[in-house]
Amino acid sequence: MSPGASEAYAAICTALTETFGFLESELRPGATFEQLDIDSLALLEFALVMGAHLGVHSADTELRPGMTLGEAAEYVAALRSGAEAPGAAARPERSPTG
Repeated sequence: MSPGASEAYAAICTALTETFGFLESELRPGATFEQLDIDSLALLEFALVMGAHLGVHSADTELRPGMTLGEAAEYVAALRSGAEAPGAAARPERSPTG
């Protein structure tokens, strides 16, 4: 795990323990949000919490229930560094309506 991803992983674990009440022993890089019973609504709340911790805003994230905590950490680290996040889908540009 890259240094940026390690920092993001630590913040993810902190958010999950403080906000959702998980024990640190329940969390590991290979665990998916789905395995932790974090549904899409809770994942949205989690994205907002991560925005507060790391400055990654929920509109910028594409966290999915099947994503592992390690993948989420790599994704968040890539967003923070300004690099294209792994697995990120290109977003179509909107044209002005008139």
